[in-house]
Amino acid sequence: MFFNAVSQLWNKNKDLSGGAIGKEVWDAIAAHIQPNSKTLEFGCGLSTLLFDYAGHDHRAVDNVPKWIELVKSHDLSSRTTLIHSDLNDNGFYSNIPIDIYDCVLIDGPAGEGNRKGVPDIIPQLIRAGSVIVVDDTNRPKDKELSEAIQEAIQASLVIHGEASHGRMFDLIFC
Repeated sequence: MFFNAVSQLWNKNKDLSGGAIGKEVWDAIAAHIQPNSKTLEFGCGLSTLLFDYAGHDHRAVDNVPKWIELVKSHDLSSRTTLIHSDLNDNGFYSNIPIDIYDCVLIDGPAGEGNRKGVPDIIPQLIRAGSVIVVDDTNRPKDKELSEAIQEAIQASLVIHGEASHGRMFDLIFC
């Protein structure tokens, strides 16, 4: 019900659901993090609203000003910070807020293979008990990314999920 209400708000003026996080992905995240968690998201959109409206201390990084402005046009709380970042030579964000997070959602930048550099930075962003979510693992490069993260952090558990819109995702536990 929560996901559907926020999704309706997100899609109020036009359908923006094409690349948006699926209900199954959100439900898996929500089932594995505590209220008021510290969360980080690579990419922003519907998921940013979900983290914010669920009450998390949230950071979202994106390289596309249009998406940042679209998210800002919704009533975000002061717990959410949107960060614009250019892409580096690896095709990943150059401006990442270094901190320890309970959950890291990797859903940007858009495009298969544009998330290089994540296995290098992810160990600095997590602790035992953190969960990392890699969306779009139905794409070979993003599945490879998930596997590289699992190896880099010596994952304790991985849950593979499928969203109703044919996309796959992995939840990686530290």
